Amino acid sequence: MTRRTWWLLSAAVLLNLSGCSKAPVEHTVHKVTAEDVRHDADKAVDTAVAAAVQAKDDFELRFKTGLAEMEVEIAKLREKGAALKDDAAVRWNEKMADLQAKQKVARAKLDELRASTGEAWGHLEKGAQAAWDDARHAFEEAAKEF
Repeated sequence: MTRRTWWLLSAAVLLNLSGCSKAPVEHTVHKVTAEDVRHDADKAVDTAVAAAVQAKDDFELRFKTGLAEMEVEIAKLREKGAALKDDAAVRWNEKMADLQAKQKVARAKLDELRASTGEAWGHLEKGAQAAWDDARHAFEEAAKEF
């Protein structure tokens, strides 16, 4: 017998004699009923619906806040643009008309989003985000130029 084997055997005997063995764990079997599955499925659906409603509310709030902040920034741009003359004024008016049109589309998407249910808003999210991105880009372009 090698030294290592002797030590392992001694340790096993000591552990067994000192009461360090575990008692067998008893398992109880619980039958899963159709009612259990139905209840768990209902809970999962309720959780998913609540998550969708919360996501919609969060997105709507960010969208609404972003549009309000953009309104303030546009008002500042209007003040700058009021003093422009000739070609600059013409370009300014074109940019502002484009910005207003895109902002109107974004507001319409926000109204659509508000009217949607928490469960159905997902298909509107991409369109609303695209409208927001488009309006923001138009604003940034106008702010850069003037």
